[in-house]
Amino acid sequence: MVSVLLSLLLLLGPAVPQQTQAGSYRLSFLYTGVSRPTDSLPSFQATAHLNDQVFFHYDSKSRKAIPLDPWSQMEGIEDWEKESELQQARESIFMETLQDIMDYYKDREGSHTFQGRFGCELLNNKSSGAFWKYAYDGQNFIEFNREIPGWVPQDPAALNTKRKWEAEEVYVQRAKAYLEEECPAMLRRYLQYGKAFLDRQGTPHFLCPRAELRRKGDLRLGTQGISQ
Repeated sequence: MVSVLLSLLLLLGPAVPQQTQAGSYRLSFLYTGVSRPTDSLPSFQATAHLNDQVFFHYDSKSRKAIPLDPWSQMEGIEDWEKESELQQARESIFMETLQDIMDYYKDREGSHTFQGRFGCELLNNKSSGAFWKYAYDGQNFIEFNREIPGWVPQDPAALNTKRKWEAEEVYVQRAKAYLEEECPAMLRRYLQYGKAFLDRQGTPHFLCPRAELRRKGDLRLGTQGISQ
């Protein structure tokens, strides 16, 4: 089951033409899972951003990827049913990992938070950066290093996560391909629909993962969050 879900997480997106897109743009995803959800805080939620603009939101209550304006008005920008299915698969992996960490530390008391942030950047239509990292209770947990390539543990419990996520070499290669090929391709495709809107918003102010995680509020975060 885990291998199937991990494969779903890294499904290849459709190839898109690489038209020239001058300027700096970022596609990023922020995931949050909590062990004790409340009426106002779902057990899992995912938010996608184009630059500093919210693109779509998904949570464990609706189980649907819901685009926000103006993206919801751009017909064809995404297959939202397919995107919802993908986020459901990612939710399963994410919450399973949170439970694994809690089991490792025997964390039975209180509420615990697992967060992830990943994405890529384009500068003048060329890939200029990518990131994929996680935090547990506000402390750096594990991140992907494209040069190795592989997952780099930053917490004792992350060694178990690394073994699971690197159980087969193809998992590592898919993660690398996602950051270096699939994510930039998706961003280029989204820019074909929304570049004019993003350009009207002015120069984007990219937040480091730590700052963006703190901005969300109502989460048990330490002082570090996820540093970049």
